[in-house]
Amino acid sequence: MDRLFLTLGAVSALVAVGAGAFGAHGLRDRLAPDLLATFETAARYQMYHALALLAVAWATT
Repeated sequence: MDRLFLTLGAVSALVAVGAGAFGAHGLRDRLAPDLLATFETAARYQMYHALALLAVAWATT
């Protein structure tokens, strides 16, 4: 079970980093500032959840 949480946490962190980079570089000129802030918040929350999954994987070993 710990390998599952480790894998899900790593993939989730990868998605969070990709979403953050896409928001910072790809959407900066295409979204209104309030929508960009919402997107950045969502990417940050994704990373928090990824770190929580990695912590669960670490705690169960």
